[in-house]
Amino acid sequence: MTLDEMLAREGIRKTLAQYTDAGDNGRYEDLIPCYADDGIFEIATGRWQGRDAIEKALRTLRAARDAGTPLLQRHHLGTCFIDMEDETHARAITYFTVISQCGLDHAGRYIDRLIKRDGRWQFAHRNVVVEWRNSDSGFLPSADANLWEKAAATAGA
Repeated sequence: MTLDEMLAREGIRKTLAQYTDAGDNGRYEDLIPCYADDGIFEIATGRWQGRDAIEKALRTLRAARDAGTPLLQRHHLGTCFIDMEDETHARAITYFTVISQCGLDHAGRYIDRLIKRDGRWQFAHRNVVVEWRNSDSGFLPSADANLWEKAAATAGA
């Protein structure tokens, strides 16, 4: 592995950590730049393209979920496999778990395509795959299908 590849991998890990920290703390001004201008955010029940649509969807989801009282959520990243395609393109698969008031809330994988633009790694496409959820989870579609439908309608998915 070359020094340039190691630096690229660390740049990608920085993007993953920034996204996780900003998302858990509702700092969209730090989260949204993790996406390329034309980036895609995808979950089982929706797909949004472009920073404005992604931000609108995430804010709508959080507001509906929290219903005026912010809920604890802490994403924990686990195994991360990064495949460098070239100097400006990479793919990553990262396992995650989420802790909430109910304990272990849900778990799954982020399947990402990343691109390096203007010296920083950004998501070209982030697909969130939830593989397990706690029956007491308040964060996921099965907990409140209307929440996700509202986000999709609001953001124009």
